[in-house]
Amino acid sequence: MREITYARKIRFQFLLYSVFLFFLLEAVFRLPYFPSVQFRLADKKLHCLQTSLDLYSIPWMRLCSNQSLDLYHPEKNIRYHVSTDFKGERFTSATSGNNNRSLSSGPPEIWILGDSVALGYLVNDQESLPWALDSIFQEKKNQKIIRNLGVDALGSFGIQERLEGILEYSPPPIVAYWIYHISDFTDSYRELELQNSGRKRIFVRVSYFLSKYSAVFNALKIIYEKYKPESADNLVIPSSGSVLGADHPHRKAALSLFTFVKEKKIPLVLVFLPEPNEKYEPVVDSALVKEVRQIAIDSKIPVLDLQQPIYDFWKEGNQEIFLPKDGHPNPTLYRFIAEEIAKSMRQ
Repeated sequence: MREITYARKIRFQFLLYSVFLFFLLEAVFRLPYFPSVQFRLADKKLHCLQTSLDLYSIPWMRLCSNQSLDLYHPEKNIRYHVSTDFKGERFTSATSGNNNRSLSSGPPEIWILGDSVALGYLVNDQESLPWALDSIFQEKKNQKIIRNLGVDALGSFGIQERLEGILEYSPPPIVAYWIYHISDFTDSYRELELQNSGRKRIFVRVSYFLSKYSAVFNALKIIYEKYKPESADNLVIPSSGSVLGADHPHRKAALSLFTFVKEKKIPLVLVFLPEPNEKYEPVVDSALVKEVRQIAIDSKIPVLDLQQPIYDFWKEGNQEIFLPKDGHPNPTLYRFIAEEIAKSMRQ
């Protein structure tokens, strides 16, 4: 009996010390000495999961509403400010937060769709593509409402679902631009798994909760990501020959989205940008981009291919167009893209 009691005492003490150590590490990792952990905790204030009483519902990521955050990414040494309105959409003008008009009336709308490139990852509100496009229309005294519907890591399935939600309270825009990015290739796998696996949906919800509130969890994620072998972010996917087979999730997701926008009478335009290589130089017509472009053309979806114009702009200007240590467009490139989009609308 004494041995059983002693064993229970040891287990209790181990549990007690483990809990104490956990809370101690939670306090330590929140100190300024761990800026990477602080960034992740702060960034989670910007990102919310769609809430539902059903744990098996698909946990789509969205921007949280009514946020105004100053963020600092220590690994990339970039400071930027992000503001969102009551709809959870990033500001596209200085008056975005004061715009309480009816969502079914007012000036014609232009929607910017996509992932972190459309959103404007790592740049200030006024440096993002939608803001730059809005400023061009303001300069021309051409009244339009530009809406930034970009969300980090949003693939084709996620864009379709986002449009379904937007259409519940907004009529179709005069035009919607999907700023295509190669990360959609892998996002399609992830989103398909979310659709088919209830266990994966629960895992994502638990992981999100821990990453939002636990410094220890974020520290472990940083260590894991640092040492796991993977290719650099936002770089061209090495490929040769055909990339998208007939049953590839990315092809199916794109075709589903194209069918959806036609049914809902959303005038979608697919925008292609050059991708950065390992030296952060623009690469035109990677195998993946060529196939997605052909899928769009075959589906009679208008294409605005800015790859060569951007390459020429980079070559002639001899200036950086991607963020250093990252690969997302910098403010100079966003402004150029906005000017090209505005030019295409006039034509």
